[in-house]
Amino acid sequence: MNTQSRLPLLTAGIALVALVLAALAWRQAHAAAGPAAGDWLKPAPEEKVRQLERHLRGTDIAMWEIGYRFTELFYAGEDANWDYARYQAEKIDLALRLALERRPKRAQSAQPFLNSDLPAVQQAIEARDASRFREAMERLRAGCVRCHTDEKLPFFTVELPQRRISPVRTVR
Repeated sequence: MNTQSRLPLLTAGIALVALVLAALAWRQAHAAAGPAAGDWLKPAPEEKVRQLERHLRGTDIAMWEIGYRFTELFYAGEDANWDYARYQAEKIDLALRLALERRPKRAQSAQPFLNSDLPAVQQAIEARDASRFREAMERLRAGCVRCHTDEKLPFFTVELPQRRISPVRTVR
C-alpha cells in the first residue's frame, strides 16, 4: 500500500480519535457541572426519599394547590358547572389528606374542615343548589381561617374569590 492510498485511512483515523477526545471532553465538562436535567433523582434510595421530602415540603405546596382549587371550586359553583365543582372539591380533599400524611401534627386542626365544612360543599354540589353552595363556600372559607388560626397562622386569611384566575368555563 503506497502513501497516497493510506492517506484517507489515516485521515479517518485522526478524525475518529478527535471525535472520541471531543466526546470525552464534553462528558467531563458536563459531569463537573452537576447532574443533567432529569438526573436529580438518581442517588441511592435513602437520598431519594430526602430529596422528595425537600421538594414536597410540609403543607405549603398543598396550600398553594388548595387555594387555586378553592377559587376554581367557587367559580364552578357560580357557573353551575357542577361536575367541575365536584372535581375541584375532590382534589381539595385529596391534596389536604396527602399534606396531613406529611404533617400529621396538623391533622387535628384540619378535621372540622375535612369532616364537616368540605362535605357541606360536596352535598350542595350533589344537590346542584346554588344558594346552598354559596352558604357552604362561606362555611368552607371560615373553616380555612379557623384551621390557620388553630395552627398559629392567623395571618393566612382567606376570602371568597373576587376574580377568576383560570379560563375554565361552563360549556353551554
